[in-house]
Order: sequence, then structure tokens, then C-alpha cells
Amino acid sequence: MNRIGTARLLAYSAPAVPISMLTMPLIMFVPTFYAQELGLGLASVGLVFFLARAWDGIIDPVAGYLSDKTRSRWGRRKPWVLAATPFLMVLTVLLCQPPENVSGTYLFVVIMLFYVAWAALQIPYQSWGADLSDDYLERNRIVGYREGALMAGVLVATGLPILILPEQDPSLREILRVFTWSVLVILPVTVLIALRGCGPGPAPRQDVPPLRDALSSVARNRHFMRLLAGLFALWLGLHIYNACIIMVLDFIAKLPSSAFLEFVLAQFVVGVAFTPFIVKLANRFGKHRVLACSAIGVGALLPLYFVIPPDAYWVVFGLFLLKGLVISPIWVLPTSIVADAVDVGMLEGGGDQAGTYMALYNLINKLALALSVGIALPLLGLLGFDPAGENGPSAIVDLGLVGLVLPGLVWLGAIAALWNYPVTREFHADVRRQLAAGSSATE
Repeated sequence: MNRIGTARLLAYSAPAVPISMLTMPLIMFVPTFYAQELGLGLASVGLVFFLARAWDGIIDPVAGYLSDKTRSRWGRRKPWVLAATPFLMVLTVLLCQPPENVSGTYLFVVIMLFYVAWAALQIPYQSWGADLSDDYLERNRIVGYREGALMAGVLVATGLPILILPEQDPSLREILRVFTWSVLVILPVTVLIALRGCGPGPAPRQDVPPLRDALSSVARNRHFMRLLAGLFALWLGLHIYNACIIMVLDFIAKLPSSAFLEFVLAQFVVGVAFTPFIVKLANRFGKHRVLACSAIGVGALLPLYFVIPPDAYWVVFGLFLLKGLVISPIWVLPTSIVADAVDVGMLEGGGDQAGTYMALYNLINKLALALSVGIALPLLGLLGFDPAGENGPSAIVDLGLVGLVLPGLVWLGAIAALWNYPVTREFHADVRRQLAAGSSATE
């Protein structure tokens, strides 16, 4: 195994910080900002973001495939990361700091272009990590560094508004201004660090077939299809919980929603600190088993909200700390195990197309996010829970069943798919030997 130096891994991981910082406002603040402060209305903004998510799902595989096909003296991924960065910076300003009087058309055009720039940066960046090494263990180190930087980005994103905006109740435009200027400084600096300090990875080991054939070869990779099913269930359960957690804090734990950011900050501090141990556990027991155990652990923790007394801030704080330990593998390990599936696909004649694989993984994650809201919120409505009104004891129990128990039931499917996932360290080593033998035979 050719071990990658720490300095090189730190350089590669640096852009993950601003990438992570951009994710939070997209999910938490931008839709509400346009709907309320800019007056576009919930229905219009909801439709635009639905269309944007659908568009995002279309362009991700295209961005992955095009980066797979790119050939340059700087490798396949670096040109995309470099070219996408300035466009993403401009579109971040247009999206997060728009003029006062904007229309739904403005939001539609800007968000569509934003997701093009986002895909052109994010998918090649993730695929670059898969290119850096073809070793089962070394890939765990790579994603450990990168996903640790992603969690650090969440810490920065949650902490900066608290530090910079001392007002008790800052406007969403002020909060988004903090995100915008922070990203405008951090993104180009970290991208330049990565481009200068981290190599492009080895040349592609196989040519990539035309797009239709490339997608067909991925579909024939039964190990990857099983992995996608397990990861989809994993993210679907997590996103159902995320869709309900603020209501759980409000109606079950009887805590103000303002405490949520403090809890999340603490959870991600633990996640960052625990990342090196996740890598060691994955090396020892296999990343598929560690992911499955993570789902078991989180599924067992969430129902504890039912027995927490009202207004018990520090008890809930401790639960978030514990959850930071147990949930971290879900943030860290998936792209490493996806990279191993790329090698299986190459052995089956699919070509060296990490970008396409990473794009499809991102697609199922986004599909799980969209579906989770479409399941959790309508189900709560059918059960009679009203987040804006009075709720009796049975409605509160229903909230807990949807937000705290249903995720665990969904994770049973993830556990079934992942527990005996066949691409183990030994299996992958055999795949690499066969690939090396095939490569030698053709030279």
C-alpha cells in the first residue's frame, strides 16, 4: 500500500470546509428567506426548489461522466474543480444576496445555474478522492480526512453567525451575508491549496464507454446496486429524523428550537473528534459492518426521547453528544465503499468511471432527502399532528413514532443490505489483483 502523506490529504480535504458551509444555508435558510423576507410565498418557492432538485438529479450524472472522460496534464478532476469555483462564487452572491425586489423567475434562473456550478465542483471533487488510491484501507483515510473537514465546515457554519451577529434576532439576509462572504474568502483559498498540494491521482486504468453504455454497466454491477439500496435506506431514515427533529425538541423535549443549533454544534464537535476512530474501526471490522452498526446504534438511541423529562436541556445535550459518536460513520464511510464498487465495475468491463458512481450515490442521497419530507410531513398530517396548533397526547406520540421510530424501521433495510455486503477487504484485494493481472496482460 502506498500511504498518502498527511500534508497531501490535508490539502485535498481543504475545499470540503466551504462546500459543507454552502450546504447548510441551502437547506435551512435560503427557501425561507425567499418565501418570507422577499415575499415570494411558500408555494412559489417550494415549486422552484422542487424543480431545482429535479434538475440537480439530472446534471449530477452528466457532471460525473464528463469528468470521467476528461483528459489533461492535470488529471481528470482538477480542471473541473478549478473552472467551477469562480462560477460558484458568483452564483452564491446572486442566490444569497439578491436585490430587494426579485421575482420567482430570478430565483428559478439563479438556482438552476447554481446547481450546475455546484455539480461541476462537487462531483469531480468527490471522485478525485476515489482516484487518489485504489487501496481499501487507504480510501478510509482519504474519506476520514475529507469528511472530517466537512464536519468542520458545519461547525464553522453554525458558529460564525453566533460570533459575528450579536443581535438577538438577526434577519435571514444578515445570516446569509455571513455565509456568503465567508465562502467567498474560504472557497478559492482552499481550492488553490488542493490544486497545488494534492496530485491529480493516477491516470485512468480503463477507458470510459459512451454515456448510455456507462450507465448500463453501472446498472449491471449488482454489488453497487445492493450498496445503493442500503445507502438509500440509510439516508432516508436519517432525513426522516432530520425533518422532524425540531418539532421533536419543541413538542416532546419541550425545548426552544433555538437550542437546536447548539445541539448540532456539539454533535459535530464529537463527530470531528471521533473520525480517526471511525477509520480504525472500518479498517478492523470492515466499513460495511461499521455502517450497519451505526444504523443499529442510532435506531436504538432515538426512542430515548420518549423517556426524557420535559425541559431537560442537559439530558438532550448529552443525547446529541452520544449521537455524534454513533452517527458519524454515516457521514464518513459511504464514499469510500462506493469507490470500492468502482473497481468491481471495472473488473466487469465498465471502465474507470468513479465520477458516474459518485454522481449516482449523490442522486440517491438527494432522492432520499426529497422523499423523506414527502413521507414524514404528510404522514404527520394524516395522523392529526398540527405543528402550528394544539396537540393532544396521542398526537405527540404520533410525532415520536414518525420522527423517532420510523427511521429505525427504515434502517432495518439498510442493515440487511450492508451487514453481509460482499465487497470486503479480502474481496477487494482479489479484485485489485485481477485488475492488475489484466492490465499486465495487455501491456
